Amino acid sequence: MTSELNISDFQTQLDNTTKIGDPSTKGTPFAILTILESSKKSFYGKFDKKCFELTKNAKLFPIPYIISGNFKSTDDSRTTVDFKIKPIWFGYLWVRIIPFVGIILFNYLIITKTDVLPTDLLIVVNAFLSLMFLPIFILNYKKKKMDREFREVFKITD
Repeated sequence: MTSELNISDFQTQLDNTTKIGDPSTKGTPFAILTILESSKKSFYGKFDKKCFELTKNAKLFPIPYIISGNFKSTDDSRTTVDFKIKPIWFGYLWVRIIPFVGIILFNYLIITKTDVLPTDLLIVVNAFLSLMFLPIFILNYKKKKMDREFREVFKITD
């Protein structure tokens, strides 16, 4: 992919839009540890003269994905950028496993610890617990939005 920015402008844009830190902690529940770090920058991560690892700079609802890639100068007015979006495994699994564990644990406790439970109540509670799967769909949307924002900020075209 190609950025319309030259290499020095690309590096300046990285510097202007990135809060320096470890992106692998930002996309997990441990992101709460960085909540006091105030920054208006769009991305959180690290970079050097050839490569970068960025994630969205979010305080409360982190995105468990990292944009990882490298860049090099094509000519005086363009930069070649190769990147891919990969999951931060702990945060990625956290969002996908916790709903299953919650539903299984709740149903196990209800079935084994109570004698008689109305079926209607069990259905209503399980329907409510199924809302725990909603973050999976929200994260897919946020991943696409992060990709779109990255391409816009760094003027990347296919």
